[in-house]
Amino acid sequence: METTCSFIDGNTLYECINNKIDVDRILAHIEKMNQWHRYTGTPDGEAFVDDLIRRLDEYDIPYEIETYQAYASIPVKSSLTLSNGDDVRTIADVYSADTTDDLYGQIIYDHWSENNNNTPEETAIRYAAFKNKIVLSHSSGGEFANEVARYGGLALLHINKSKGGYIHHSNISPVWGTPCINQAHMLCVLPSVGISLEDGDKLINMLDQQDVYATLNIKMNTCIVTTRMPIVKIQGNSDKFVLLHGHYDSWYEGITDNAASDAILLELANAFYANRDKLKRSIRIAWWSGHSDARYAGSTWYCDTHWDELNKKCVASINLDLTGCKCANQIRARTACMEGESFTANLIKEFTGVDAKAYIPMIRGADQSFWGVHIPIHIMFKYEPTDETRVSPCPSGGPWWHTDQDTLDKLDVNILLRDLRINAKAVCLITNSGALPVNLIEFINKVEKCLISIQKETPDGFGMQDVLASIGNVKSACTILVECIKDNPSTDYDAFFKSVAGELVRLVYSAGSMYQQDLSSPYQPFGIIASSVKTAKNMHGTVLALCAKTEFIRACNRIKGQCDAIQKMIKCYMTMA
Repeated sequence: METTCSFIDGNTLYECINNKIDVDRILAHIEKMNQWHRYTGTPDGEAFVDDLIRRLDEYDIPYEIETYQAYASIPVKSSLTLSNGDDVRTIADVYSADTTDDLYGQIIYDHWSENNNNTPEETAIRYAAFKNKIVLSHSSGGEFANEVARYGGLALLHINKSKGGYIHHSNISPVWGTPCINQAHMLCVLPSVGISLEDGDKLINMLDQQDVYATLNIKMNTCIVTTRMPIVKIQGNSDKFVLLHGHYDSWYEGITDNAASDAILLELANAFYANRDKLKRSIRIAWWSGHSDARYAGSTWYCDTHWDELNKKCVASINLDLTGCKCANQIRARTACMEGESFTANLIKEFTGVDAKAYIPMIRGADQSFWGVHIPIHIMFKYEPTDETRVSPCPSGGPWWHTDQDTLDKLDVNILLRDLRINAKAVCLITNSGALPVNLIEFINKVEKCLISIQKETPDGFGMQDVLASIGNVKSACTILVECIKDNPSTDYDAFFKSVAGELVRLVYSAGSMYQQDLSSPYQPFGIIASSVKTAKNMHGTVLALCAKTEFIRACNRIKGQCDAIQKMIKCYMTMA
């Protein structure tokens, strides 16, 4: 085993980084970005890349430019005209069916969308009503759009949740990144637009009184585009690296989503490069395209293209999204939690002065494209208002999210600096830690708790005792391993933690092959098991319930098989140590 060299600790490194931060430089960069609508592969998007390159050259920071093709989708225009002549404001969804000319039909209200626990009989009635209708619904997203299309619906009008007339740009692709051949049929399946909460309420009231017909027109720009992504590589003493990243494509000016984060990444690139001689591990900083308008195509392409390097060398993924938002007066830890809850809790207390609330398990969103490459640590802080100050259900709590109202006035400089500093310190603590801040036992305890909560909901015939036993065996092996690590603190464990901790994270947060991407549907730890249990209960006696049981059994087999493999890795390591 290699031994570590002596480097400054993460706290000392953070002081060096913080001393290099220039808020005026950050704000100047954000103000420059304010002139561009940075859509993927467009002149404005590429203008951002040109400007970022110029700044990296100015700071003398080495970088690489990755160029790739994305299948991007941007709405051009849409209209909905009711039979009485009234126009309803709409915004077409990313990957809506491409060009829809004068689609005419009756609108029906999907009142079942008010309830998430419909019975099989209610679900059958619900879907049957969609045939040859324009469906007005509170439900949205790729999975639901595909259901509307499968049951013969003409189009989808989904109602936004924010008060105030807002329509947030949305996406109906269920595919993560550019699809494989066997997924291509899932794209562009249905004309789909968003409408405001207020217009949705008006339509619902009209439908209570009379039949309503409408004409829908949609024009999309959905095509293959060529786009660039700058990548900064800052070499430390070790080739193992922390990946710090965020997307640069935006809706309109996109100041809080995601210009502020882009400027933070640039400032941190400058600060870390100036202190590169102090780094134990390396740092990689990436600006992704294809986030909103190509369903995370940029980060997915990078993962696919650099899979082997990421699988061997990347020890942590820290994503910056929605930083610097006005009114975001608290920070929540959103993480895979392999680093242990106290890691982020201490950071939150330090930078907000408030005790941290319970961590939020990592979500499937915001360029979380790296769960299959054995990265043990995944962190994406959540910046939001407190419950009593929240005015919108949107991410960050700002109703301007994904609208043309995401402008410079939505930025709070003090919050921007707070968000920069908490992420900078997280990177410092990981980059210059001795052994990686990995807490295997706490992670497995949370895994057990999650599985037990799912087990309580399982119907007859859905046994999980073997799964829990397998997890327990891994915990026993890890308990012995942790004591061995404590006895040998100077040993380099990075590669081993990637194998064991990285595989445990993959087991919990993904469902398929490590070489593929799961679909982009909402996800939770052990999501396939949880969803199959829910389907089996809600659809009891149907073909779908039988399919759910098959899915459940296979998911359980996967967990048991991976647990056996993890135990063998630990045993092999203990033999060699």
